[in-house]
This record gives sequence, C-alpha cells and structure tokens, in this order.
Amino acid sequence: MIKNYLKLTLRNIRRQPVYTFLNILGLTIGVTSTLFILLFLKHETRYDQYHEKADQIYRISSDISEKDDHFRWASSQLPLGMELKNNYSEVEEYVRLIANGRTRLEYEDKFYFEENTFIVDSTIFDVFTFDLIEGDYETALKEPNTTVLSDKVAEKLFGKERALDKLVETPSGRTYKVTGVYKEMPKHSSFIIDVMFSANTFPNFMNPDPRSWGGFRLFTYVLLQKGTDPIAFESKLPEVIKDHVEPIFEQAGVTIKYELIALNDIHLKSTFEGEAEPTGQVGFLYVFGVVAFLMLLIACINYMNLATARATQRGKEVGVRKVLGSSRQQLMLQFLSESVLFTLFAMFLSFALVNALLPLFNETFGLQLTNDLIGNPTVLLAMFGVLFLVGVIGGSYPAFFLSAFEPIKVLKGSLSTDGGNQRLRKVLIGIQFGITMFMIIGTGVIYDQMNYLSEKNLGFEKENVMKIDVPRSLAEEKNPILFTQLLENPNILEIGSASNSPGGGVGKNLLDVELEEGRMEEYGIDLYGVDYNYFSSLGIKIVNGRNFDPDRSTDSTEAIIINESMVKRFGWKDPIGKKFRDSGGRDSSVFYVVGIVKDFHQQSLYNPITPLAFFPQFGNTNVHVKLKVDDGTELSSLIAFTENTWNTIFPNNPFEYEFVDENFMELYEADQIRARIFTLFSILMIAVACLGLLGLSSFIAEQRKKELGIRKILGAETRDIVYLLTKNFLVLVLLAALPAFICAWYFMSQWLGTFAYQTQMKFWIYGVALFLVILVALLTTGYHALKAATSNPI
Repeated sequence: MIKNYLKLTLRNIRRQPVYTFLNILGLTIGVTSTLFILLFLKHETRYDQYHEKADQIYRISSDISEKDDHFRWASSQLPLGMELKNNYSEVEEYVRLIANGRTRLEYEDKFYFEENTFIVDSTIFDVFTFDLIEGDYETALKEPNTTVLSDKVAEKLFGKERALDKLVETPSGRTYKVTGVYKEMPKHSSFIIDVMFSANTFPNFMNPDPRSWGGFRLFTYVLLQKGTDPIAFESKLPEVIKDHVEPIFEQAGVTIKYELIALNDIHLKSTFEGEAEPTGQVGFLYVFGVVAFLMLLIACINYMNLATARATQRGKEVGVRKVLGSSRQQLMLQFLSESVLFTLFAMFLSFALVNALLPLFNETFGLQLTNDLIGNPTVLLAMFGVLFLVGVIGGSYPAFFLSAFEPIKVLKGSLSTDGGNQRLRKVLIGIQFGITMFMIIGTGVIYDQMNYLSEKNLGFEKENVMKIDVPRSLAEEKNPILFTQLLENPNILEIGSASNSPGGGVGKNLLDVELEEGRMEEYGIDLYGVDYNYFSSLGIKIVNGRNFDPDRSTDSTEAIIINESMVKRFGWKDPIGKKFRDSGGRDSSVFYVVGIVKDFHQQSLYNPITPLAFFPQFGNTNVHVKLKVDDGTELSSLIAFTENTWNTIFPNNPFEYEFVDENFMELYEADQIRARIFTLFSILMIAVACLGLLGLSSFIAEQRKKELGIRKILGAETRDIVYLLTKNFLVLVLLAALPAFICAWYFMSQWLGTFAYQTQMKFWIYGVALFLVILVALLTTGYHALKAATSNPI
C-alpha cells in the first residue's frame, strides 16, 4: 500500500510540476530558516555547558546601593573566595579571575599582544574544565611566575615546538615559565581566557589586606558541594558582609548584597555590569522562536491553501477511487503521505542548504555556529516536530476535505469549484498578511533604533577620532614625544589622553563631597584621569568654569572637573570651588571643582548618563588623535603618517588603532547582529508568503476562466477583471492590518523600553508596511489576474 501511495505521489508531482515546485520551494525556505534559527538558539543556550561541573558552579556578584544610586556589578572583592572556602562547608572550591587587560608577550624575537589575559588561582582546573595538551593539572599554576597558554597563543609564540618550560616576558619585567597548554576555549563561554598568570606570583593576592574588602575588581566563582541548595547558601552571605564589608561602607551609607548566579545562567540572564564577555538576552530567544514558528505556520498555510485550491482538479480522481472501493481513511492516508513526502524532501534539501550556507551565514552575522549542532538530538527532535507540524497538520485539512468528496457529484461534474472552504482559506491568507506586516514593522523599528544610536549626539565628537593604546610602562615618558611629532602634521588637529575612553567602564572611589550646605559627606564617585587636552580632542564643551590649565601648578594636584549630571546629583547652585576629598580626610588630598563639562555618554545608550568627575593625570594609555579628513585629505595617508611616527618612538611595539565611533558602536554589536538576522528572516517570510499567493492566484484564475470569458464577451474590460481577481486579497490585507499593528506596537514598545535613550515610534513605518504588503499582494496576484484578463475568451 505504501508503495502504491508513493507511486501516486510521484505521478501527481510529474503532472503538476509548477504546484510541486512552489510547495517544495516554500517548505524548503521555511524549514531552512527554522534550522538556522534553531542552530542560533542552541548556540545561545549552550553557553558554559561543556564544563563538567557546570551545575555546581556559581559566581558571586554584588548588588550595591548608595544614598542616591544603585548598581549591580559582576565583580566582587579579593578576599571573598578565601573567606567562603575557609568558613563555609558548602563551598568545595573557589577560583578568582582577575582581568589583566591587553598584555604583550615576548619570546626571543617574537612578541604578540593578547587581549584575554587573566590572573587566576591554581584551583581553576578543579572548578572549570580545560583540556590540557601539555602540563599537569595539579602543578600547572602552583608556583609563582608561571603561565598557562591556549594552544592558539602557544602556536603563535613557539610554532610547532613544545611550549612546556619555555620562558615568556611581559612589559612589567616579569618572566613567566610556561607550565601548561590547553585547547582554546569554545566561543560559547561567558568568559574566554587565552593566557593565565599564576595568582601565586602576587603576594597581595594570596594574602590580601583587610582594606581590600572595599575594592570590587575580580570575578569570584565557587564550586558548591553536590546537593547544596544555592538559595540556602546565599542566605548565609550577609554574615560575610556584616563581618568584613559593613565596617568599610556603613559610614558612607553604602549597602552591599551578594547574589549567586549559576554559571549556565550568566550569558542569558545576567543583568550585572562588567561581564567578561557580551551577554545575550533571553527575550530575543523567544522572539526568534516565534519567528521560526511563524515561518513554519506560513509554510503550512501555503500548503493547505494550494492543496484545497486545486481540489477540484483531483475531484474525479477521488470519485473514481471511491467507486472502486477506496475508503475515506485510505484516501486521507494517501493525501497525508503526499504532504509528509513533500516535507521530507524539503527537509533533506534544507539540511543540505544549511551545510552549504552555514559558513556564509557565520561570516555575514559574525557568529560561530557549528555543524555539530545539526546532529544534535535536540535539533533532530525539533525537526521531527517540524515534520509533524508541516507534514501532518499542514496536510490534514486537505486530506479531510478531499477525502470527503461524494463520488456521484464528482463524476456528474456537479462538485463546487470554490476550491474548498473559502472562509477558512481567507482566514489563513489574512494570517499570512498579518504576520508579514508584523515582521516588516519590527524590522523597521529595529533599524530606526539602530540608526538613532549611530546618529544621536553623544556629547562628544566621535567621527575621525583615532584611538591608540600606548604601553603603560612607556606612556609617561613617550607620550609627550609622540604628541609633539604627530602634531607636526597640519591635518592632525588635537591629541588628548585619558585613563579611559568613551564606551569603556570607569572607576569608582569613596570620596568626601562638600554638599550645598557646606558639610562634607562620603559618596561613591565615578571618575577617571585625563590630560589637559582630553576634552578638546573629543570636542567636549566646558559649560561653566575652565579647563585644566598647565600654567597653574596647583591644577595637577588640586583641581577636578565634573559633568552636569554631577551638579544635578548634589543640587549645587554654584558648583565652582566645591570640594572633593579622599575619605581618609588628609588636607593634601583635597580637590576643588574648577570646571563643569557638558554631559556626554560615557556608556552605551542602554544606560542613562552617570555623574562623572575627572582629575588631571598624565602618562595615560588611551590616546585620542583628532584628524582632519576634509579638503581632499585621505584618511589612509594620515593613518600611514601616524604609524610611521609610532614606529620611530615605539619600535618594539606593533602599531594598532581603532576609531572611537566604531568602537562605541561595538557596544550595540549584539543588537545589530540580531537586527540583521531578523531582517533576513523577514525577507524570507515575505518570499514564502509570495510563493503561496502566486500559486493560489494561479489556481483561482484557472478555476474562474469560464466566468472570466463570459464577462469579457459581455464587455468587461481588462482593468475590471484584474480588479475582480485582486480585490479580495486587498480586503484581506486591510482586515489583517489592525491586529498586526496592535501586536507590533506592543512588542516593539517593549523592546525599545530596554534602552535608556530610544527613538520615538514612527507611525510612517506602519504605513510603509501596509503599502509593501499591498504591493506584494498586487504583484503576486496581479500577474495571473492580468494574464487571465488578456487571454482569448474563446
């Protein structure tokens, strides 16, 4: 019987190749898109799961409340891990990760800069899973001045040679012995380490001063004993705060709370600042899950519409089979088998397309999806769900409808030619139109927000500003020479430096602040060091007072500049002259406000502008070079000049640069990737809907050809017939618009709410979406309508 069903299916495919092509193409696009989305979702949800003890690992993060501020940091204090291991039986082990920043590694005549360098405890191998290629887990980081490298870094430094016991140097003058090499960490990690330096190298890390409970500078992970209730353990952490933290912060009115976050939850659920790697958003997983479902839904709708529309062409087949003894159940099974066969073929084609297109997909969207996900049992289970959804559910209505034909009516030619239940078909088409409009509106709002982020005035001039990172050990000595030589070029307008740069984090210190009524009170202050030209190099305006003045000797030790938000924070009417003082209270550590700068965005537009303070500092590592690129000046020539100057001053350091505007936009890289993916699937969804409408309009024109012939003979013009065949589709577009608009407004408003600064919802986007869907409907249905209207009525 199955063999017979297969033969019948193949005959129907040969008899109606256009119908077959449209159905398989629509299903293939839908299933391929769904596969890519599933690969993306699987990638996002498998972060850190490769660690063997992942379900026991938790990070301790900090929730901090000041008198007038609240923030949540991923970091904690240096002594915390030791305290927990020594005094709480629930903690089996701990490990601290201290970001060491961009570090230069030297071996013989080779040197490379590595970004992902950390100072770590030797217990890292007891907590996390690393695949050591060389070295021993027990001894790798036990001794001071030892380092463990990823195989990527080891190959750059040593080539194919064995790395173990080789010596590498850092700019600090330390020499480290390589005691281990491990396979590079997977990209789906909430932190990525390429170079580990032993914490035993630094005595203050292993024997921290009690005052270090006041500094939040590292990640603390704990490995809990099996069976430990993390909530019960977390409830004990206030004891640590009471004993060690409150004595430091209580007088400043600062309260600290520790929070445990499971390792597997960090990537998608963390809301803490200062994560080691960019995090995802669990809300977007639901969005893309809905997109995948909508793709399959449209594919199902296409199949159901096309199958029921062509029902009359198979009516005689059904009638003859019933007369010859076929039961309704057998006919239903036949039609369902056809549907499943179509879906299976589309699925195999989709797997082939995913394998072929995955490298291009990764390159286009900056992802690291891997082919091994396709063989994942979860993905395969999902694909069987696709087969059931599209093949069985999508084919169920046509099977019920076609198998219900009465043979006598069919053979007499009295079967209705409406192609099935028109009301249901109209509802399904309306759903297609509504989904398409929703996706277009969503794409428009996302791109409008991304455009707003790139064009919003950030309070500083980000265009044509080159940022160079100067080696820390050479900055104070070499910066003046670098600046002087660069400024000899008339197209280099300004050079300034700072300990930070827009888009980067800032430090926070406890300082005594002079309030409006004159008394001093302790507050946490965000601040960083800048040189005299920092504000002018970025076009940051002084709105009150003055800039730091190199001719005033006291400015280097007593002056401080604040932004407008700091003035608002403390309610100062006349901020010039207000004092800041180290919490120790030494008179020599008093700073006086000499100027106020206009607010600018130090962080991304996800965050509101924070109150900032700036103090004079020289020998900064972040150098900003303002370039003049108009009047025919080529940017490439200025970069070349800067590189040549750099090479004469820093001959042993490779020249590396980035532009401030590009660097700042990297803060939104994850959103930009999601926006591009969302746009791609919106286009594909429109394409699938067009294929369905194209096939459906063809069948409708075919079914009504006698009617259209009579109308032409009776004097109907071409435009009348085209209007007759397209008006129903246009009505369905208008009916689908209202629910689509409501859903789009609600969900896109929720998404925009994640930004502290957001564009206003543009209602013209809704009009464009409506116009585009009407245009799509006219183009896809109008072709067959015009063809039918211009055919010979005879």
